[in-house]
Amino acid sequence: MKSLSGIADEIVVVDTGSVDRSPEIAAQHDARVLHDPWRDDFARARNVGLDAALGDWILYIDADERVEPTGSLDPVLANAKAVAAHVQFQASSRLTPYREHRLFRNRDDIRFRGLIHETVMPDIRGLVDKGGLAIIEAPLAIRHLGYDGEITHKHRRNHPMLLKAVEGDPERIYLWHALGECELGLNRPGAAEAAWRRGLEVLRPKPAEPGDALIYSDLLSLHYSDIDHRLIDAGELVEEANRNHRDDPLILWWTAQHLSGQGRFADARSSLRRLLKFGPDGPAAGTLGYDRALFGEWGYGLLGLCFLNEGRPDKALEWLSKAEAANPDNLEIRTKRALAEANL
Repeated sequence: MKSLSGIADEIVVVDTGSVDRSPEIAAQHDARVLHDPWRDDFARARNVGLDAALGDWILYIDADERVEPTGSLDPVLANAKAVAAHVQFQASSRLTPYREHRLFRNRDDIRFRGLIHETVMPDIRGLVDKGGLAIIEAPLAIRHLGYDGEITHKHRRNHPMLLKAVEGDPERIYLWHALGECELGLNRPGAAEAAWRRGLEVLRPKPAEPGDALIYSDLLSLHYSDIDHRLIDAGELVEEANRNHRDDPLILWWTAQHLSGQGRFADARSSLRRLLKFGPDGPAAGTLGYDRALFGEWGYGLLGLCFLNEGRPDKALEWLSKAEAANPDNLEIRTKRALAEANL
């Protein structure tokens, strides 16, 4: 609530069955608190709030999110052609920020859709496609805190909703990603693979979109992180991902892993160099959040390992030292750095 001070003219809170003091605390911050029983439908709850909101613009956030202005919103709100605006959104502390549509005009023809991972984008895109309206940038950042720490309870809650969601909207690729992630979080790697395979089948006939790289990354991460769940077509997936998303950081990373595993260390280093060119914060205006370790500890570490395997301990030491500096608690990196130092 405090982070909205000076930004919002009114605060509408939809309580779906809190058992703590949340509604009372919200009311103490002058919020208008509405009560709507939880029906396993995030879009419904958000739309209850939209129906009650009186302002010209909507900024939506969750209770576990914080808003940080980075400039004046006045030019955005005064732009007659703007129907919505991107903000910089950070889904968790370990991820890079990306652009998300959290600010949009209060119109009857903009409503949330989807039981979970609900979105207003179909309505906003429809209005933009009709012509005359645009999506612009807003000087706002939102940090999500709810996915830091243990989240198994969220996987259990989300699982039945995700099953219904993919049944109702199977063309939305992100839902297949989320379902697989949920299955994996519940220790069901086979079910996770099945969900991601289904997502891959859905996206293949369509023109490639940036967010689709996530499904390839999901499958490849399963292959490289679970020794008991190797994929027989991992190499083919790497090739297909590169045809469609060769510049995506996730694909660059898994390509480097694949090439390194084949002993093609120079090619792996080339992929890693391209990855590290993004800098510590990743792509400036991406549509996905990436683990920051890709652009630091992990990237440095694999680059150092490539040099070590090539018999170049001096270069290996340089990059493994950077990896260790990024995460001094990583015992594997410390051991490899010591090995490189011993081989000088």
